[in-house]
Amino acid sequence: MTMSSTQRQTLERKIVQHLIDTALAAGWTVPYVDDGGERVKCTTAQDAMDTVFSVDGSTIYFRKNGLGVHCAVIILGNIDCVCDHSVGDEFEAEVMDVSYAYVETLEQLDPLGLA
Repeated sequence: MTMSSTQRQTLERKIVQHLIDTALAAGWTVPYVDDGGERVKCTTAQDAMDTVFSVDGSTIYFRKNGLGVHCAVIILGNIDCVCDHSVGDEFEAEVMDVSYAYVETLEQLDPLGLA
């Protein structure tokens, strides 16, 4: 199934927003996003979204007291926009596993994930 660029961008926004929301709900913060040129301080989820979607590739950093800093690499332009992440048991379980399950649910409900 072919996806238009508008549909792909909509899907990428849903996936990245869910990733950020999942992290925040689990007690992580998003102190900054590296936009490939500089680290942009983020005080809100919207700050992070704006920075991620202002460039083609970025890294979202997540911090949680006692668990250090972890990150997720976002590459826009392909459906698997969360293409890499740091390894840490808590980060994996609390954020990435939930995020990947969400993407799988989108694929099952609607192949384009736009429902």
